[in-house]
Amino acid sequence: MQRLLIALVIVLAAALCGCAQSGSIFTDPGDNVATPSAMEVDVANNRLYLVNSNAKVLYDWTKGSFQVLDITNPLAPVLIKSVETPSFSGQIFLDPVRKQTFVPNRFSANANDTVDELLVFNVDETSANFMSFTLQTMGRDAYAIECCYPVANERAWVTTSLGELQYVDIASGNLTPGNVTLTTTLNSGGTISHAEVNHIAILNNQAFLSREYGGIMVVNLDDAGLAGAVAVDYFIGDVQNPRGIATDGRYIYVVGEGDDSGDWIRFVLVLDPSSLTPLTNNTNTIQVDTQDNNLLVAVVQVGQNPQEILLTSQYAFVTNQDDDTVSVIDLVARTVVATIPVGLQPFSLALYRALDGVDKYVYVGNVESNTISVIDIASLSVVATYP
Repeated sequence: MQRLLIALVIVLAAALCGCAQSGSIFTDPGDNVATPSAMEVDVANNRLYLVNSNAKVLYDWTKGSFQVLDITNPLAPVLIKSVETPSFSGQIFLDPVRKQTFVPNRFSANANDTVDELLVFNVDETSANFMSFTLQTMGRDAYAIECCYPVANERAWVTTSLGELQYVDIASGNLTPGNVTLTTTLNSGGTISHAEVNHIAILNNQAFLSREYGGIMVVNLDDAGLAGAVAVDYFIGDVQNPRGIATDGRYIYVVGEGDDSGDWIRFVLVLDPSSLTPLTNNTNTIQVDTQDNNLLVAVVQVGQNPQEILLTSQYAFVTNQDDDTVSVIDLVARTVVATIPVGLQPFSLALYRALDGVDKYVYVGNVESNTISVIDIASLSVVATYP
């Protein structure tokens, strides 16, 4: 998708540049918030890590940034440092022990490229190399990252669009990626030859992957590295346009939208995956529907063009990009209890959970406003905006 967007930006840039006298019409994003696409909170150290994907014409489309902000006052972040990166970075995994962050990146000016990168940042503020980063080659459209299974390996899993799920073992320091094949044959006789996945949730030894063309792929992570293993145990085929996905340790929550008996709905599905037990020595993938084996627990309708989901102890927060709102779902009642106006085109989410375990705030990245809205969980209202 980002390669198509890049092509459109290039065409628009060429048209606009015809009116310019000289030089570039684009401004450098600098230290600005510029399409905030991912955030991660480190409460123990009062830090907020921010990815600025910068997919907008307002700034130089080739440039993004990674920022660290001081949130000693969580309602008033203060920028500590910003470093330029390629644009189109994805999610963040923070390793607080080694003081590193891992950020998949999808930037490419060539639609035929088959590789992208994992950016590894040094976030040790006592280091002379604070916020320097190295590059590790990954598969095309590396985007979502989730850690850790197995825990001993501190294995992080990264989604790609090449029909494979990749992993790196952080504990060993060897970041050469391993691959799990996602293209597969179904027990119905069909095949999945396109397995572009973009979001991931890990529950025990299973990964639940949102597939761009529809459906949720359920992968047995213990099959990684086993020659000839069919790692995709199940394919939940009737989930339309899945996007953000999360788990509370029991249920899987999937954001999506699609046709429901002639009506176009935007939804969060609550799924009980307990019947989808991991398989060994299977030769194909079992296709199931949400109506099978009491898999579907609830359907909760949300706002226009829903994207990401964040779970707290009490609620699920969902960004509605075309409504400029966040839907709040009570996890017990499984109903929307609030719809909160935020900035323009909200996308990313991060949780500020205090050291005493109390969920305090949700940070919302607004990609058109280039701002972060801060939602107070107690009142379910926006109490601050950065910058």
